[in-house]
Amino acid sequence: MALKPVNRKWSVWVRPAADRHLRTVRVEERKSSREQFLESLAEAKNSNMKVALFTRYPPTPQKPRGGVESVAVVLVRALATISDLDVHVVTLEGGRDISVVETHDGATVHRLAGSRWPQIADVLCGPGRRRLIDYVLALQPDILHSHETHGLMLGDLNIPHVFTLHGFDTENLRADAARFSAIRSRLWAMAEGRGLARQRHIISISPYVRRMIEPLTNATIHDIDNPVDERFFAVNSSPQGCRVLCVGWLNERKNTLGAIEAFARAVKHGSGGTLVIAGQANEAAYRQKVLACIACHNLTARVELLGHIDHEQLLAELGKAAVFLLPSRQENSPMAIAEAMAAGLPVIASNRCGMPFMVTENTTGFLIDPEDTGQIADRLSRLLYDPATARKMGQAGRRVAEHRFFPRAVSEQTRALYQNIVASK
Repeated sequence: MALKPVNRKWSVWVRPAADRHLRTVRVEERKSSREQFLESLAEAKNSNMKVALFTRYPPTPQKPRGGVESVAVVLVRALATISDLDVHVVTLEGGRDISVVETHDGATVHRLAGSRWPQIADVLCGPGRRRLIDYVLALQPDILHSHETHGLMLGDLNIPHVFTLHGFDTENLRADAARFSAIRSRLWAMAEGRGLARQRHIISISPYVRRMIEPLTNATIHDIDNPVDERFFAVNSSPQGCRVLCVGWLNERKNTLGAIEAFARAVKHGSGGTLVIAGQANEAAYRQKVLACIACHNLTARVELLGHIDHEQLLAELGKAAVFLLPSRQENSPMAIAEAMAAGLPVIASNRCGMPFMVTENTTGFLIDPEDTGQIADRLSRLLYDPATARKMGQAGRRVAEHRFFPRAVSEQTRALYQNIVASK
């Protein structure tokens, strides 16, 4: 029999389990108050530290889309293995009318209905923000760890709180150069400044992030890297020819056209191989520019456009690639680079923003000017002509990744921070 919601706003409907990793929790409200409903969930838990992570979390955790979802899945899974933590995940999801509660890999996931308001308005004063705050207060975690943009406005809740900043929408919009980007960038600059000033604790995923936020906040800043899925550390790097792999959106910020232009120059000077681009275009006009650039350089047989690929496909592509290339104009601490390093690939990345804090010049790869396609072509040729050097750099990068990005190490650092924040409240 289908569940009948007593209180539509807080009733919980449960969708069928999709795979063996998912256990569905079936809950029916007996009372009208959401507090009593959430208390019934808590009764099944022990007295361990109750952690709520507000973040994006994919419907199928084995198939995250984008860096924030990838981080969330890996971190939640690692935290849930720590015996003294009771891990909850809270999401705001567009297109949802009712709440759903599930369990994934030992964590309880609360999927809340999102808002139809524009994101920046909802972050500041919208119904999504109000719904999130009400739910978190009723959930009564010992600590709240926000990874999503709405977390900017949660710093003054009467709950111990830490905010991980994954990106600067202000800078991303400028680099994307999309329609109305200048106006939207100024609006986000105001929202980010206001939100960061409210925080008491912030996790910085890169020294670049720390440098950017220090003038904007009096919060205590804690340095913790993003974790990488353990499967990437197990990739057996066996390059199939001279394959150059790029992963990310097809747009101005990721500088896809720059990657193609540089590859064309490398080919012109004698380099063989294939450029493999994994990612979707978020603007049709930019995709047309990409296709025109490929045709102009007669590279149709040498460039593969894979579109969006899942983690299984990405792991396979990393295993076949000889070089990883990311000539972005703006990044904080891109998961694509961390995953390539974990897989044992040499990385060619931009000398801007957070990337120099990941790639060590001439040791784990090369740092390039994203606007200098000649320099990028030269570095590509060096690695493609010299597999021994490429392999040596890739191995050095994997050692760095094992030290910085392994899930267990990151989760232990995060747990220690939770304990310190709760103890100091």
